[in-house]
Amino acid sequence: MPDVLIVDDEPRLLRVLRMGLPEHGFNVLTASNGQEALKVLFDKHVDIVVTDVRMPLMDGVEFIYEMERLGIGLPVVVTTAYADVDTAVKTLKHGARDYIRKPFSVDELVQSLHNALKAGAAVSVAAGSFDLQLQVDAKEKEAIQKALRASGGGKAEAARLLGISERNLWYKLKKYDL
Repeated sequence: MPDVLIVDDEPRLLRVLRMGLPEHGFNVLTASNGQEALKVLFDKHVDIVVTDVRMPLMDGVEFIYEMERLGIGLPVVVTTAYADVDTAVKTLKHGARDYIRKPFSVDELVQSLHNALKAGAAVSVAAGSFDLQLQVDAKEKEAIQKALRASGGGKAEAARLLGISERNLWYKLKKYDL
């Protein structure tokens, strides 16, 4: 059974998918935003990701960018109630395999999941990747410190140098206690 990570800030939708997807042969893991989802990816086996676009803390687009930056090559299906061409193009350019609009049926999502899994072999992040995560964290912290020094402590400029949003930089500063 493929392991699917559902990332959405709507508890009711998570509950429906947690109940409905196992009937179609999927094990379900959930997260309510991109930050939680990254933790799940490093702690659990995941074959495919379904993410909403608009969420607090780290939205779906930032989450997909972060997955790409970290080299997590899992197939991604994007869902949103606010479909727009620009967001669809951004997510598809950065690794999303499909983009479906809410509301959707469980059957529609299942079809999208099967198509995304067929489109490419799923590369999973194994549960034993904690050492790799520590190495990634050390490199990331070092890069942030270097960008902060280069920008004279300016967070907006440091975020630009790193190629991330200011909100994502804020999260990382908090994460690394900088």
